[in-house]
Amino acid sequence: MQQSSVRSLVDVVIPVHSLSRPLGRAVDSARLGVQPLSAGEYVITVVAHHLSTEQVRGMLTQEQLDHVRIIEAPAEGATAAAPRTAGLEHTNAKYICFLDSDDSYQPGAVGRWVKIAEKRHSDMVIPWLKHSNGRTDITPVIRPGRTSNLDPIADRLVYRASVFGLQRVETVRRLGAEFEFGTSTGEDQAFTLRLYVGAARIDYAPGEPTYVMHADAIDRVSKTPSPVRTQLEPAVRILSKPWFEGIALELRRAFVVKVIRINMFEAVTAHLGAGTWTSDEAHGTKEVLTTLLGAVPRARGDLSRADLRLIDLLLAGATEQGALQTALTERRRFASPAALLTANPVHVMGRDAPVRFMAAATAQMARDRLAKRRGGK
Repeated sequence: MQQSSVRSLVDVVIPVHSLSRPLGRAVDSARLGVQPLSAGEYVITVVAHHLSTEQVRGMLTQEQLDHVRIIEAPAEGATAAAPRTAGLEHTNAKYICFLDSDDSYQPGAVGRWVKIAEKRHSDMVIPWLKHSNGRTDITPVIRPGRTSNLDPIADRLVYRASVFGLQRVETVRRLGAEFEFGTSTGEDQAFTLRLYVGAARIDYAPGEPTYVMHADAIDRVSKTPSPVRTQLEPAVRILSKPWFEGIALELRRAFVVKVIRINMFEAVTAHLGAGTWTSDEAHGTKEVLTTLLGAVPRARGDLSRADLRLIDLLLAGATEQGALQTALTERRRFASPAALLTANPVHVMGRDAPVRFMAAATAQMARDRLAKRRGGK
């Protein structure tokens, strides 16, 4: 299928880097996901990465080939940075969506997001993320009752780092939002954060139909064990970007708190569980944590007392796994004063401090359950 010279409404970009990926399922779901758009209103672009066009063609039926165009991206890197960038460079659509080759859309998902964007003049539409086991992702933890014109600070958008959803191509290009090359994971963090910072209008699409993340791929790069330093490299790179240094202090602080609370603590937990916590890991984690805390003033303020105990162990280069595991367990006892309260009482009711954050997360889960029953509106 050749791209029409007439501008399409949306381009669904599907990178594929392995013959083991269920590409046919992704393409079929994209065809259903764009409903009720007509054939001239959408394009489905499959981007071959570390594969040839002919190899990708062999993964699809003739009917599927009749509904897609295939382009090749430079065989660069292990993440989707290169194929997503190629998709952006080749598109002439008004909006763009990125679909991983092992994930899928529910019928009408993309069509619904386009309708929202056209009605509200959205630069981004952030959807629900649903797992194939039925679980949903509660991020971003937005203000109760809010679905339109989201604010990057008030609606805690930094907690949604993935690129899944709808983006206005003109806005992406105007802001110079880019995927990060040269990392082994997290290539979309800088891209999404740049849009959160600069987009004029961001909307939310709760409920279904939506994006579905599957767990049946055998070669997900993001599941490959790697050092904490490597996992947090994309976030550390963001700290030195000129546009990041110029944004509101509160947003920079929220980003650092999120990276420590979610990415770093989860990475440490994974290493302890795998028995791979070594002196090298402890040293690398200490360096990264020192960089994160030093980049933004008072970044420790919104973290709980239990979080800070764990942070102090990591800053000391602790290698004793028992002490670290105890500290990790303590911070997850969310009803305890240590996990709820900040060290300085002034920060107890901070937007990203545990009390308000957990209350907002609880409200978000309740709203998501209601949206699911209503079918997403």
